[in-house]
Amino acid sequence: MSRRRIVLLIVAIALVAAAVLTATVLARRGASCEPPGAAADRQMRAAVARYRALLEPVRPAKFYGRQLTPVRCASFMKGRDAELEKVAAGEAFSGARSGWPTLAGLIRQEQEFGRSFGDGQIPTACRGDVGYWKVLSGGGDEYVVRAAVLETVDHGRWDPARHGLTDTGSVSYDEASADDFTLRRSGGVWKVIEIHGTGLTFTRGGIGLHPDSA
Repeated sequence: MSRRRIVLLIVAIALVAAAVLTATVLARRGASCEPPGAAADRQMRAAVARYRALLEPVRPAKFYGRQLTPVRCASFMKGRDAELEKVAAGEAFSGARSGWPTLAGLIRQEQEFGRSFGDGQIPTACRGDVGYWKVLSGGGDEYVVRAAVLETVDHGRWDPARHGLTDTGSVSYDEASADDFTLRRSGGVWKVIEIHGTGLTFTRGGIGLHPDSA
């Protein structure tokens, strides 16, 4: 057999193998894709939105106007991880657990809010709103969804004389990255267990995704 025929034969075998693999994957996805019920869908959306919001750390109200001492830092991290554990497990939880980078992010964000909204202004809460949602595959107790969560951050200035926040406000972000989230239900609770980036973003008011502009 000539060298040219051998090359053509190898290419043909590779194309057939690729076609079979693609068909197998599509068949498996089709066979395993079972639309979630309304309650499961609602709970998964809430878990993804809360998980995303927790990635933007804010100091607890009990620490407003106080220096973040090592003891308070430890308390902050313990409390945040307890909240995180309610909506995440596995790689998603371990990858987002509190550490010194989390504290650095908190301090950096407070400094940015002070520059943007005035001295003393700090973020006080972060909440997420699912702007884009698509179930990709799964069924039963595990699903993979593609979602983009638009965030709104509340802020204010601590007034020690009033023992409360003043000059409060909020800022809503109009764009969010779209990621693929794997969620699993255990003990009746849905949790994010894996996240994979897609390089796509969603814009508030949009109807679809577009390539990340970054």
